[in-house]
Amino acid sequence: MKKTAVSEYGFINAKLRARISSMLTDEFKTALIGADGIEAAVQVLSSYGYSKASEKWNTTGDIQSLEFELFKNHIANYSMVMKNTDGSLNGLINVLSIKPEIENIKSVLRLWYGSKLRHSPINYRSAYIIRERIRENIDWNELINAVSYEDIISVFSSTIYSEIFNNEAVIDTGDSLFNVEILLDKLYYRMVIEESYKLKKNDNDTLNEIISTEIDLQNVSWIIRYRHFYKMDTSKLSSILIPGGHGLNIELMDNISKEEGAGFAPMEILKKSYPELSSLNISNKHNFSAQARLFEQLLDETRKRKFTTILTGYPFTIGVVLAYFFISERELRFISSVINGKNYKFSSDTIKEMIR
Repeated sequence: MKKTAVSEYGFINAKLRARISSMLTDEFKTALIGADGIEAAVQVLSSYGYSKASEKWNTTGDIQSLEFELFKNHIANYSMVMKNTDGSLNGLINVLSIKPEIENIKSVLRLWYGSKLRHSPINYRSAYIIRERIRENIDWNELINAVSYEDIISVFSSTIYSEIFNNEAVIDTGDSLFNVEILLDKLYYRMVIEESYKLKKNDNDTLNEIISTEIDLQNVSWIIRYRHFYKMDTSKLSSILIPGGHGLNIELMDNISKEEGAGFAPMEILKKSYPELSSLNISNKHNFSAQARLFEQLLDETRKRKFTTILTGYPFTIGVVLAYFFISERELRFISSVINGKNYKFSSDTIKEMIR
């Protein structure tokens, strides 16, 4: 019997809405930002239900241990939703869980790269790698202790990532982890889009509206980052772009970046597909840090507006599930930013400006 929207989403969306109502409340954000020092901030976390993270700080005095607990909780959110769903929705959540797994992979590869190619110690930092299974059957200990690139290929040989790591050119001393990180992101978004075709039309439309915006802004972030660090020319932009966005394609990139002296303004490209951005006055003179920060804010605010609309609309859609994961990500970033700000003894006003 074919499921109705109510039978498919009634239970899980009610459960997630209850959780969402207590996540990143104005009261919590005000209390955490206004806390007088890091010890007080950790106490705020404890009083608002983040007891495991606060316990880590109390026993170790280590911010990375606290952040590690928050990341573990974020991953557990995917497992919880998967246990309470089935069918095509469950299949999509399974694919979405690739995102935090890829973040864990990137963290390990950065340690490996630093250790093997730059001779940096990794023992301390390896403690902040998730070792439990997230989605694929990855031996994280073997990956962390990989001696050669062949060892890395072996770890991923029976996973969805084998298609990436079987190509020996993905990690190289000249471009750091540029290739592999791009390919991992492309794999994730490709699999999400492929999985979206199995959803009902309304859910497919909702998912693609969210994902296409995320892809556009992820593309902008990659382009700015690597033009800044690697001085990449226009001919290489096509290798960076993640397919599936609304507004960015290689032809537009070619046209807007032909004159190197005029600067590089990918935001002007986005204005063509996002009329709501037309009022933004983005100068080519903005330096890399200012542009990167602006695009991060734009990604967050654009998606936030979309999810706010979803949460105030029809309750029985995939949008509530997507909103839950989005807020979970924002929660992780917000707490980490505030706690680090407190550790560096930044004022509350400075921290507010950092996370604005």
